[in-house]
Amino acid sequence: ALTTPRTIAHLQPATCAMLMPTIPAPQSCDTFVYVQAPSLKGAGTLFGKNSDRPSGEHHEVIRIPHLRHKENEVVQCTYIAVPEASETLEIMLSRPSWLWGCEMGANSAGVVGGNEAIYSLLSDELISSDGTPTKSLLGMDLLRLSLERGTSAKNAMETCINFLEAYGQGGPCCKDDKNWSYENSFLFADATEAYVLETAGKHHWAWERIGPGEYRNISNGISIRSNWGAVSKDIQSVCRENGWWDGRSKFDWKRAVDTGGSVEGLESCGGREASGFAHLKAMKANSDSMQNAPSPRWWVEQMSAILRDEDSGICFRDRYGFCSTGSQISWLPTLPEEDDGRGKAAYHFFTGASDPLCGTPYKLFMFADPFLGNRKEEKIFDHDTGRLWDLWRTRAVNRVALSAQLRDALSKVEKEGFSFLHNNSEGTPSTFTETVKDEVELLGI
Repeated sequence: ALTTPRTIAHLQPATCAMLMPTIPAPQSCDTFVYVQAPSLKGAGTLFGKNSDRPSGEHHEVIRIPHLRHKENEVVQCTYIAVPEASETLEIMLSRPSWLWGCEMGANSAGVVGGNEAIYSLLSDELISSDGTPTKSLLGMDLLRLSLERGTSAKNAMETCINFLEAYGQGGPCCKDDKNWSYENSFLFADATEAYVLETAGKHHWAWERIGPGEYRNISNGISIRSNWGAVSKDIQSVCRENGWWDGRSKFDWKRAVDTGGSVEGLESCGGREASGFAHLKAMKANSDSMQNAPSPRWWVEQMSAILRDEDSGICFRDRYGFCSTGSQISWLPTLPEEDDGRGKAAYHFFTGASDPLCGTPYKLFMFADPFLGNRKEEKIFDHDTGRLWDLWRTRAVNRVALSAQLRDALSKVEKEGFSFLHNNSEGTPSTFTETVKDEVELLGI
């Protein structure tokens, strides 16, 4: 479960009147990556994330086109405006509909990313003098800014750091609870590598690289130790001044900003984080034991099973508490360096629903799909996922069970999408828009 901050418990969600009488401490998100997993079609990076948010918070999956912007243009994020880039990449985002940023997403350059809530000993920096969260960039805003601009996992991470240092993070993270705020961790990946980026306070950070053949997961806890690739320039001085680091030993990010130099609880890895790591380890062992490398479909099906693991808490349902409100799986095939079609060759799967255990399918999306929105302006195109979310939410609240016939039909939708990852796949897959339309019609029966 999510660790409660030792010094600022008021950063936990308290009430969301529209959603429920009281919000419990969230179980929250889990994000996974396996870089360059071997397959019959060549190596590829496997990415997966569950977005765990208040169960009544409206969620949507949106597509925004590649755009060119005017000089000196600014973009209004959830709470503050920042300078716009000269051009932004085409993106597909899964997000709470009330804010500007996203929980997870992908871009047309073949980069994916997700963010999670964490808490450090520097969380006080997010609070203004009146005791309320200072409005800066939400972690979800930072993620979208990074995906709009990042042409590789490293570039996306560096973009995130630049905005973090320039504008800071913070602000209410729930539309109906203005006191809930948190720091953030991120996982960015492309076909060749991935990066975990963890933050502390308003501007501090550390990152760790995940290379080919390696796997990693994050689950709402500070996890980078002494294996960081870089840290923010002032963080070591801050930790030394606070007595969290002796200034002589190798700087341990987690020990400094999470436990204040204490070794108590430092080595423990329990709950969802341990379960997620065990899943990845077992998945790799199963792959290694096969006579032939598995297909990309096998990898994606393994990730779907992990993200649906209810026993560990990686996936969970609650009508009025926190719930796995959306999920994403991506397969990013490794292509020759001279091939610039990485984004279009990637396979992404989104659920966009409020109850992942009811039977909602993963639906295939590719940037090669026709764009049905307006490519000349940022006119958000949600594929009717807002209506889809409402239908699933209504079923969850009213405890409406799926008939065997409907469950089979929804399962078929997912299997058809997964089938195009198979080594011998043929034909043209349905677009994400078409699949959502089919699901909406099925739920309306």
